Amino acid sequence: MKRKTIVPDELRFAVTRKCNGACRHCYNNSGYDTRELSAGEFVHILREAKELNPALDRITLTGGEPLDETEKVISIARTAQSLGVRVRLATRGWELNQTLCKELKEVGVTRIQIGLDSSGRREYRDEKGRKWDSSHSWLRADHEGFSKAICGIRNAVAAGVSVSVRYSLAKLNIDDTIDTYAFASTLGVTKFKLRVLFPGGRAMRNLLTQLVSGKELAEVQFSLIQASTKERMQIEVTQPCFFPLPFRCELEQGGFSSNAYKESCPCGTAAAYIDSNGDVKYCLFDQQSLGNVFVDSFVSIWNSETARKARERRCPLDATGSGCSAFEVLYRQFGDYSRFINEYVASAVELSKKFHAQRECA
Repeated sequence: MKRKTIVPDELRFAVTRKCNGACRHCYNNSGYDTRELSAGEFVHILREAKELNPALDRITLTGGEPLDETEKVISIARTAQSLGVRVRLATRGWELNQTLCKELKEVGVTRIQIGLDSSGRREYRDEKGRKWDSSHSWLRADHEGFSKAICGIRNAVAAGVSVSVRYSLAKLNIDDTIDTYAFASTLGVTKFKLRVLFPGGRAMRNLLTQLVSGKELAEVQFSLIQASTKERMQIEVTQPCFFPLPFRCELEQGGFSSNAYKESCPCGTAAAYIDSNGDVKYCLFDQQSLGNVFVDSFVSIWNSETARKARERRCPLDATGSGCSAFEVLYRQFGDYSRFINEYVASAVELSKKFHAQRECA
């Protein structure tokens, strides 16, 4: 029996791996030059997928630093707009001046995701005692990294583009999470995306000691969801987290209206990742390729036996929300993933009990 052709509802394009930065927590080691797909080749993939799946309604442009290839971004976005496909852009935000933000909006960029890893209220001293204005600037390896990101956020918001911030949770900024969430809400940001530090790329070499424990992750999520009862800005939690979000039901039963949600992982099923060198991957965090579009068509690769086996192996974990398969694959190189998750669940249960007890006493 012939299998039905699988075409995702979302495409994620790494338009370049170039980047003149050296972020310490970069999960894919961006900054190098390689043979890259042109704007036209990315557009061909988009048109091919859209023709086979009219429900395809969004693309994400990432990198590297995608705005190192601004014309490529604009060309792809303009085509996507003509096809009725929404465009999201993931960037560090440093290149977002007022003129560029207006142009990005005009060609169909509907949301920009910018990394923001601290509130700017706390100085940070590195292992050599050097002072930084924030942990964000240290993570970005640039003393002006925080101010550049804030400027980019302000410019995008002023241009009328929806902005989300991505917070990379690590031991060095764990105590700054709530303040960063509150600060971002004052900037007109619409969403706060909580992510654990991903142990790949440069982070794998430099920051393994910064990985948070399962207990710490549960505590941060609990505090954030509580904080969301007072702020309008949404909180999005993904890896690793079981669904439904811990504590949300308890909060709502206690008369609180939280503003947090769990986004189910679309990797391997509803979303496909195409790297700048043509590699097609189950997930943007993957090291392994399912095939390359310089050799075969995207649709053929996405429907290959290799892709089927990857989905069969990894989708159950992603779909249940019990974790992130890419995080598990990497984390197992440095720690016990099962122990991490068990600790997370136990801490979530304990915090839930404490919350109930506090509500009863009140």
